[in-house]
Amino acid sequence: MSVLNKLLGMLDDLKEENPELANKALLAAETLKAGMDPDDLEEEWEEEEEEEEEEPFDDSYVVLYPDDTQSLLDGRDNMNGKLTEYGIYMRDHEVKKILMLEEIERIREGNEQILQLLREKYKLDPNAGYTLELDSNGTGNLAFVKQ
Repeated sequence: MSVLNKLLGMLDDLKEENPELANKALLAAETLKAGMDPDDLEEEWEEEEEEEEEEPFDDSYVVLYPDDTQSLLDGRDNMNGKLTEYGIYMRDHEVKKILMLEEIERIREGNEQILQLLREKYKLDPNAGYTLELDSNGTGNLAFVKQ
């Protein structure tokens, strides 16, 4: 009979902890209670609850089960792995970013040199400012326009 009461207690706990399963837990409890004398059931249930409350629990030092320990260690290892992976990614990203910025700067300097050479080739005023625009004649060539 005490096993039955423990099952009923677990079903009651389930109803409180998970409202989605409350109807199924109630149905299971009613099925278990079918054919039992309600007075016997309540008396024994009350005795079981009192016994459970009397047992003190010392939580000052609790050893985890091996499965729980392994789960925590696996989680920590996964986190460390991802952090390492992220660090490597960021390092590689920074190196690639610096290399790309250096390449962009080299290209920009090359373009500036080309513009300077073209200004000299076409004997433009070195003190004047110029913009580059498409030729107004529709040839598709660029033209220096003095500002």
